[in-house]
Order: sequence, then structure tokens, then C-alpha cells
Amino acid sequence: MSADERSIGTSERIDDEVSRSDLVHARLRESPLKRWFLLDGNRYAIAGLFSVVVFATCAVIGLAGYIPVTDPTTATTLVGSIVGGTLPFITIVLAINQLVLSQELGWPGDLEDRFESMAAFRREVEEATETPVSPAAPADFLQLVVDSVVDRTEQLRPIAGQPDDPHRAAVLEDFVDAVANEGAIVSRSLEDADFGTFDALSSVLGHFNGAHLYAARRIRTHYADELSDEAIETFDLLVDLLGLLAIARQTFKTLYMQYELAHLSKVLLVVGFPTLLGGGIFMMTYTRIIDAVGTPWVLVLVVSAVVTFVFLPFVVLLVYTFRIASITSRTADFGPFVPRVEFREDGKGLEENAD
Repeated sequence: MSADERSIGTSERIDDEVSRSDLVHARLRESPLKRWFLLDGNRYAIAGLFSVVVFATCAVIGLAGYIPVTDPTTATTLVGSIVGGTLPFITIVLAINQLVLSQELGWPGDLEDRFESMAAFRREVEEATETPVSPAAPADFLQLVVDSVVDRTEQLRPIAGQPDDPHRAAVLEDFVDAVANEGAIVSRSLEDADFGTFDALSSVLGHFNGAHLYAARRIRTHYADELSDEAIETFDLLVDLLGLLAIARQTFKTLYMQYELAHLSKVLLVVGFPTLLGGGIFMMTYTRIIDAVGTPWVLVLVVSAVVTFVFLPFVVLLVYTFRIASITSRTADFGPFVPRVEFREDGKGLEENAD
């Protein structure tokens, strides 16, 4: 076996190591709790958990005697500082809305070009998948492309079973198994996904990254003289389908980001106004609250609840930013590129960058 063949067998092999780029989706073996927290979890539920943590922290510190709740100046100064920090959220909301509107607004010519580009992409997918009309729902559309990728890859399995070249058969078998297994995972997720944009996007986060596209091109080029015309045509169509899948994923990511940012600005406004009003009322009435309640530990709970309430806009921004940042990092491998992964040509396999 030549050194070139050994290189193909190790460095271009699509196995568990290659198909799991740390940047792309932090490995399929990541903690389900971590994925729920960063991506799939209900943002309102996570905001509630953060609020409980804030309340418990303030209550523990207060009950330990570090917050003099009987002194109105201390409590009102704390709440006033948080309320003052909430005011810049108006600027944040305006900036978010400006970003969303910049993508939505346009003149007829621009909108027509955008529409034609989307229609041309759908026709290209329909031609590649041999489908008369592609689905409109994101989940169904992605499932169509994923299933087509798997079907085309399975057509290579008979070639992998040919005994004339065991090394080529092993390389093809590894490639087919990896794509088929990953396709089965994504397809099952898409079947259970609602027709919402994020459900569809979440199913393909970290799957079908550029490593598959790179391996398909390398295998097709390396064995071009040994493969039949039908096999080469299958590889060419497979490369096209993987490229279309990458574009579809980025498209639905863009749609989801627009929705998420618009929704975030609305939630910040809904939460921000009551917190400003409530914080102001608290600062004006806390002296009377001390006289009415009197019991220190009850005052601690009251102050903790108010601090948690006025802190809510920061919590909302935090939990939504977590998901937006996680989606951005996990879909950074657009097209044929696989960030933080190097396919070494010295026969030693895959190497991941440390940064």
C-alpha cells in the first residue's frame, strides 16, 4: 500500500473523530443538560431559574446580616443602581430593531432579487432531489435534503463491497456508514420537530459539517480512475447536495436570528417597563414598608424579591444571548470549511487547533 493510500485511509476518513468538530457542535457526546441550557431549553424557564438563583443569593446574604435591610438608604441605593442600569436597555432594544429592520426593509428591486434568489435555490434543490415541489416548512425542507444525501450515499455501498480493492472498500464503507448514521440522527430529530424555525435548525446543529463535503471530494478525486462513471456522478451529486444543505442551514439560521432578535426586543420592553415602575415605587415607599413590616427576616425577603424583579431585564438578555451566541458558534462551519480541524496529510489523522 502506497503512502498516498495510507493518507487517504487515515486523514480523510470520516469517522467519529472527523465528524465531531469542537467548534461546530461541541461533540455529540456533550451533556444533554448543557445543550438544553444553551439551545433547546425554554428561555422563559431558564430565565426563571436564573431569577431563583438571584433571589436565593440575595436572601442568603441578607439573612446572614450583610445587608442592613432596616436602613432604607442601603436598600434603595441598591435598587436604584440596578434601575439606573436598566435604562440603557432602551438603546439596546433600538439597536436590535434597527438590525432586524435593515434585513427586512428594501425597495422593489432589492426585494425582487431576494425573492428570485430564494426561488432559484428552491428550484435547484428540487432538481437535485428530483422533487416536483419542495416543502415550505423548514423541518420538512431540511428532511428532504438530508434524506436525499443519505439515499445518494447509500448508492455507493455496493461499490464499497467490491473485493478488488480492500482499501478503497474500507474507505467507502466508513464514509457511507458515517453519513448514513448522521443522517438517521438528523432525520429522527426532524420528524419530531415542530414547524418552527428553531426546531428545524436545532436538528442540524453540528451535523453534516464541511468534513463530509471535504471527504466526498477527496475520495472522488483520489479514486477517479478506479470508480465507474455512475459512481463519479453519484459523488458529484452528493457534493452538490451537501452544499445545498449547508446553504439551507445558514438560511434558516438567518430566519431564526431575525425572529429571535425581534422577539428579544419585545420581551425586553415588556419586562423593562414594569421593572422601572416597580423599582421607582419601591424606592419611594420602602421607609413605610419598614414601618409596616418591622420583622428583619421578612424585610430581607422583600428586598430580595424586589432586587430579583428589577434584575429581570438583565436575566432575559443573558439567556437569549446564550442561545444566539451558541447557534452562531455551532454553525460557523459554512460550506466546505471545518473550523479548528486540520486534515493532516502525513498519515497521522485529524488534528484540532487549541484556540
